[in-house]
Amino acid sequence: MIQFISEALVPLATAIGILSVAVSIWLSLREYRLKVRAETRLAKSAEVEAQIKLLKLFTEIMNIAHARGESHFSDKLAELICRPEIVSALQQQGNRLDLGDLAVITLPVGTAAQDAAIAAIGELGKRHEILRPVAKQALESLVRVRVKQEIAQCHLDRLLSDSGSPTGRCS
Repeated sequence: MIQFISEALVPLATAIGILSVAVSIWLSLREYRLKVRAETRLAKSAEVEAQIKLLKLFTEIMNIAHARGESHFSDKLAELICRPEIVSALQQQGNRLDLGDLAVITLPVGTAAQDAAIAAIGELGKRHEILRPVAKQALESLVRVRVKQEIAQCHLDRLLSDSGSPTGRCS
């Protein structure tokens, strides 16, 4: 009986022990792979969210580049414009009325802020691949509508140059 135990049961117990360790390792690796996949999905989601925030801020910079500050809706101005005597007077003069636009006040921005915003558009386009085509389009639009045309053209040229290094000041 002792010989049977030593010849059969000890190797069987050893095999069972090795098998249980192997199964535990396999289960741990499977769980690790699932965690890695979840982390990868989370990282991609965070990257997309960061890119969306970056693009949102970039479009806000575009408003500054176009010399447009914050917009405010004036309730009092809307009430005044909607008075029947004012509406009829404006219509008699041949003005088309867009009451929503008339009641919105857009504050201007200073020249320095506008210049800085145009420079920021070019710099962000050089540094971030996702912003490169957006910055190119934005600077081309500024050149086309003649908003700070020389400065916008200079930053566009810098963005399109292969070196990416500044070739001088844009002023």
